[in-house]
Amino acid sequence: MTVGAVAVSLAGAGCDRSDDDVPAPPQASGPVIDTERGTATPYGTGAAQVWVLRPTSGETRSVVVYLHGYGAYLPFEWHLQWMDHLLEKGSTVIFPRYQPGGDDPFILTPFDLAEGLQTGFDAIGYEGEPVVAAGFSLGATLAFVYAARAEEWGVPAPRAVYSVFPVDPILVDVGLDLSTIEETKALLLVGDHDDVVGQDGARELLNGLVGLPGSLKQLRVIRTTDHLFADHEAPTAVYAPVVRRTFWVPLDALVASVRGEGDG
Repeated sequence: MTVGAVAVSLAGAGCDRSDDDVPAPPQASGPVIDTERGTATPYGTGAAQVWVLRPTSGETRSVVVYLHGYGAYLPFEWHLQWMDHLLEKGSTVIFPRYQPGGDDPFILTPFDLAEGLQTGFDAIGYEGEPVVAAGFSLGATLAFVYAARAEEWGVPAPRAVYSVFPVDPILVDVGLDLSTIEETKALLLVGDHDDVVGQDGARELLNGLVGLPGSLKQLRVIRTTDHLFADHEAPTAVYAPVVRRTFWVPLDALVASVRGEGDG
């Protein structure tokens, strides 16, 4: 066979490829672990690792990217109760690790977050389901980093961001530009007795959302009552009904709204 014939043969073989050919999904990097309402599967290793939590039954109607607080990089801590609640309501949860462990500088986390998100969306075989980014503390600020950089990172942008007690964004991403976030619902929460991150970071994030009209963004102050002490750890008391009403219900409303089931 001549060189020309080989070239023609190879070209023809290339034309036989289907337009539906896509890269194989990533392989799990550890065993699948059962949770109360679903399963948790790890992909990748180290700071780029991501856990995917899938509902045991029913179809996925939305995706929640849950971004943990500093050092809480396994999905089996207090937030597992919250994520099981989301699974029960028809969301698949993507839980990026974005920290190697130890004394991790905040400013390195966005780089690892990007890789974890890319792996997570590949792992679930994302098919256009509405996405909500929800985070606590460090993760509450990273939720906005993700929303602002989704296009750059090549991942689906969230239609809503739920930011619970965010840290000062200057500690996480000095070049963060939130002006590109448009048509995205944003709800930020601060605690009136939060002496860990305070309220300044949330207000700075809110002020940076210049591309959002007032109707799409809100800062809500959680005030201390006889039944809830609104310090930084308040959201972690997940077995208390008042905590679930205060912190879970707003996220449920945002998820319902991006599904077209409510106003949010």
